[in-house]
Formats: sequence, structure tokens, C-alpha cells
Amino acid sequence: MGDSITSKSNSSQNEPAMKGWLFKWTNYLKGYQRRWFVLQNGHLSYYRNQAEMAHTCRGSISLHGALIYTVDACTFVITNGGTQTFHIKAASEVERQSWVTALELAKAKAIRNMESEEDEETMESEGGEDWSGLVRKLESQLSELQTCGDVLAKHWKNLAKPLSEMETNADPEALQGKTKEVCERATLFRIATNAMINSCAEYLKTAQNHSHKLIKALQHEKEQRERLQEMVETLAQQHSKLEQAANAHTQRPASTQSNANFWDTTNTVRFF
Repeated sequence: MGDSITSKSNSSQNEPAMKGWLFKWTNYLKGYQRRWFVLQNGHLSYYRNQAEMAHTCRGSISLHGALIYTVDACTFVITNGGTQTFHIKAASEVERQSWVTALELAKAKAIRNMESEEDEETMESEGGEDWSGLVRKLESQLSELQTCGDVLAKHWKNLAKPLSEMETNADPEALQGKTKEVCERATLFRIATNAMINSCAEYLKTAQNHSHKLIKALQHEKEQRERLQEMVETLAQQHSKLEQAANAHTQRPASTQSNANFWDTTNTVRFF
């Protein structure tokens, strides 16, 4: 049943991040039943077959706030606090880990999207929404990179252990078992590495697409600051000149003004 399909691009929200056949626990009478699962837009949905995707969804669980954990080599559980719980079994440990890794990344992305929507609601009346959106997108992708890094580190630790044991074990049968384990762990590490590479590519693409806009905005802000500084300097010079003129007017001798009044009075008397 190793037919899970991982989406290589996240350019469209309508494109599933992952889809494939898994076994879902139904009840004690029927046990695990084969179902077609689709991971898309922060939700894991399942159908009886691929044809049902067009009209009938048998169940769906939101990954925002969900708990994802493994039970054994092939089984994992998704629960969102008691209201919904999916018990799912894969065909192999590699396939199980592929789904768990994809679910963890989708959960982290769903949480970031929810936080971004809340931030946008509080900033609707403020300016600079475009740049705020860009910053939030870069922060979201950086957080996804950190999540991928954590997953990658975990798989490397799991891979390093059997490699170390092989160096100290001389038993051929034990070495054969360890070789199989190393191959499986290496596959998981490769999956996590590919997820890390894809996340790095998305981050780089976003940064490159907006770098010229950011440079232009910074240049515009610099020009505005320079114009503002020139205005402040001009106003300061005008204020200084006005202050000097006012001081010169208030410091004129009082006798000059009195003599002018006297001659005006004398001329008036002579006229009459």
C-alpha cells in the first residue's frame, strides 16, 4: 500500500499536500478499513475511494490544535481534544512517518495561518498592510523551516543510533537486521531532508520576489526623510531670521520715537 503521493508544490491552496491509501479504524466489528486520505488546507479528510472526492466526504479533522502521535511502527493517532479521533495504520514505518511528518508540517502551517488571519483583522484600519503581510509570510515560512529542522534533527538522531551499533556489532545476523533498520531510517531522513529543501526554496522564492519592492520602499522612505530634514532646516533658518528681526525691533532707542512724536506735535500747532 505504499502509494501515498506527496505534493511537491504549495503554490495553490487547492492542491493537496499529500494523498493516498491508509487503513482507518472503524469499529470492533469491522476493524481497520482501507480509505483514501487527503491532506489539504490544514484538514485531513478521508473517502471510501477516490471517486467519492467529488461529492461525499466520510470524515474530516482539523489539524489546528490537534495532537498527532505514533502508536507502533505502522500506526498513528490524530485527536483534537476528544471530539474526534482518527486511528490510522500505514503499510510500513516509512509510509507512517511520511504521513506523520506531513501532518506535523500542515499543523504548524494551520496554526500560523490562523494567527495571521487574526493579525489581519486587527490591522484592517492601519496602513502598510502589504508590507505587514510580507513580513508575516516570511515569518511563517521561517517558522516552517525551523519545524523542518526539528524533524530533520530527530530523524538524524534515529539514524545515527543504528549506525553506531553496526560499528560495534560483529554478528552477521544482527548486522543484517541493523542494515535493514538503517535503510528505513535513511529513507525517513531523506523525506525530512526533501521537506527542508522545499521549505528553503519557498522562503528564498518569496524573498527574491519581494526584494526589489523592499529596496524601492526603503529608497522612498530615505528620500522622504531627506525632504523632511530639509524642511526642518529651512524652518529653523526662517525662525532664526524672524527672531533676529524681532530682537532688533525691540532694541531700538526710545528717544528716537519721542523726538518723532515731538516734531509731529509742533508741526500740528503751527498749522493751526
